[in-house]
Amino acid sequence: MAQDASVLFIMLDATRADRLSAWGNPRPTTPALDGLAAAGALFRRHFANSHATRPSFPQLMTGRYYFQNVLRPFTPDEHPREFPFSQGDPTAAFLPAVLRARGFQTLGVSAHPWLVAASDLGRQFDRLELVGAEATRGHADARDVVERAGAIWLARDRSRPVFLYVHFMDMHMPRYLPAGEPRFPVAGYDWRRRFKPNGEPLFHPERRRWLRADARDFDDLDRRHFTAVYDARLAHTDAEIARLLAAAREDDANLRRTLLVVASDHGEELGEEGRTDHTDSLADGVHHVPWIVAGAGVAAGQVCSRFTENIDVAPTVLELLGLAVPPGTRMDGRAQLGRDGRLVPRAGKPAVYYAWESYRAIRTPRYLLRENIAGSFVARHQGDVVLYRVDGARRVRLRLEGRAARLAERLRARLDRRLARREALFLRERYDAPRTRFLVRPEFWRVAPETRVSCTPVDAATGRRDLRVRGWLWSGRGVTVLRPGDGAPLLLTVSAPDGVYEVEAAARAIRPMPRLVGFAHWRRESFSSETPSVYVALGAARAIGGHLSVAIPAAAAVGRHIVGLRLSPPGVASDAAAEPGAEDEELRVRLQALGYVE
Repeated sequence: MAQDASVLFIMLDATRADRLSAWGNPRPTTPALDGLAAAGALFRRHFANSHATRPSFPQLMTGRYYFQNVLRPFTPDEHPREFPFSQGDPTAAFLPAVLRARGFQTLGVSAHPWLVAASDLGRQFDRLELVGAEATRGHADARDVVERAGAIWLARDRSRPVFLYVHFMDMHMPRYLPAGEPRFPVAGYDWRRRFKPNGEPLFHPERRRWLRADARDFDDLDRRHFTAVYDARLAHTDAEIARLLAAAREDDANLRRTLLVVASDHGEELGEEGRTDHTDSLADGVHHVPWIVAGAGVAAGQVCSRFTENIDVAPTVLELLGLAVPPGTRMDGRAQLGRDGRLVPRAGKPAVYYAWESYRAIRTPRYLLRENIAGSFVARHQGDVVLYRVDGARRVRLRLEGRAARLAERLRARLDRRLARREALFLRERYDAPRTRFLVRPEFWRVAPETRVSCTPVDAATGRRDLRVRGWLWSGRGVTVLRPGDGAPLLLTVSAPDGVYEVEAAARAIRPMPRLVGFAHWRRESFSSETPSVYVALGAARAIGGHLSVAIPAAAAVGRHIVGLRLSPPGVASDAAAEPGAEDEELRVRLQALGYVE
C-alpha cells in the first residue's frame, strides 16, 4: 500500500449487486465499475446488514451491528434510534473521524437529503455538501454529483491525503429515464400506458397509496420494464463514475496513491415476490449489494466468493491504510484485505447477519432465518421465527417441523452467539434521561401472550368480512376495536428509560363502518394514515429495568385507531407546533418524492 494514499469512496444508494455486469447482468450496465473490479478485489457475496439507509449507515461507517442514527433526524420523537435522548457510544469509531484524526482531509458530496453536514455522520467531515436538485425530483442526478465531486477532488490540498465520499442516489426512486426513453426497451411494450416518467406505476394507484412497494399487480412485462429502467439509471451512473475516475487519474494515472472503494447501503426489489423498493422483506434483492476495492496497491483480479458484510468495509479500509482502530473503540467486522493489498487467508465468512429494531436474521448459503421481535404484532402474524430455503433467486418458506425445526434451532443459536451480547450492550447504554415526550409506534410493542388480537393488515384489498372481528384488531399500522367484544384490555410492554411517565394512546378517530356505499373511502380514512389526531389519557406508569407495561382498555380503542403510545416524563409542558419554514417545506416535498412521507 502506498504511503499517504487518498481514498475515493463511492456510495451507490439502493444498488443491488446482480444488476452490475460484473455480477452477471447480461446487459452492459457497468463497464467502468467492471473495469475497476477487474483491477482490484470483487466481493461476490457481499451483503448489507440491514434493509434501508437509516439502519445501514451506522453499520457501514462504524463497522458495528448496533448503533444509533447518524443521519439527519427524520422522526426524532417516534423512532427508538432517533429519540432526542439517544446518546452516542464512545466505544464506536466513525471511519471519516478516524481518518481526519490521522491528518486526512475529509470531504463529501451527497445527493441524499439525510446525509448532510448537520447530521452526526456529517459532523465527522471537514466539509460535506448536499448537491442541489429540484425538490420534486427527490435527489440530484449523477451528472451533477460528479461535476461537484470532480471539482472538489481537483481543488483538494495535495500536501496531505484526502477522503472524498461521493453519494449517488440514481438507483433510488424516483427513477427518471436519463434520455427520456428506455436504454434497454422491452419489445412490444408501451411503457407510457403503464408507468409515469418518474418510474412509478400509473395503474392501480390505490394499491400504492397504501404501500408504495406493493407490486402484486405487476405482470411479467411490467417487471421487465421496471428492471430495465433501473438498469438504465445504473448505466447512466456508471458513465458518470467513469468521468470521476478520469479526474482521479489526471494526477495519478495508475491509481497508485488512490484507494477506490465502491459500496452500497442496501439494494432494491424490482417486482420479485410482489414488491418493489427496499422493505424489511430481507430478500436478497434488498441485501445482496456490490463491494469493490481497487487502486493503491490492491492486487488485480481478486474475487472473494464467500460471504462478506457491510460491517467489514470500514475495518478493511483502515487495514489497507495501515491504521488501527483508535484505543478504546472496536468494530464488529474484520478486514478482508491485508496491508499488502491481497485477500486475507480464509477471506469471507460462512454466514452474514442482519440486525435492526424489528428483526434479527442469519443468511447462510442455503438458508435464511428471521427472528421477529418476540411478542410483536409481526411475530403474531408471521411467527416468531421464519425459515426460508434459498434456491438461487427464489426463497421457499419452510414449515418449522422435523428437520427444518432442528435447523432453525441451530441457526437461532448462531444468531445468539453473534448478536445477543452486542445487542444487550447497545440497549443498555443507548439512552440518556428523557426530557421530551416521545411516541412509541405499535411495531415496537410487545403484546402479552394471553392477549387476544386478530392480525389483519389492512390495505386496498381488505374487504368488509375481513374486518368483522370482535375485540382487538391489528391493522398493520395500529390497533382498534371495531366491534366491542369481551372488553379485555390490551396488555403490552415497551422499551423506555427508567422513570415515571404520563401515558396517552395516540390515535385517529374512526367513524362507524358504512353499511352500503363508501366502504373504500372509510377504509382509507380510518387506517391508511399514521398521523395521530387525538390523545387518550391512560394514566401514569413506571418503567423499570428499561421496560414499561401498559394496559389499554378496550373502550379507549372503540371508534379510534391507536397508532402509538405517547410517553411524557415529569415536567414536560405541552409544546406548541412550530410553523414550518421554507426549508422544511422543500425537504417535505423532497422526502415525499423519495417515498419517505405521505
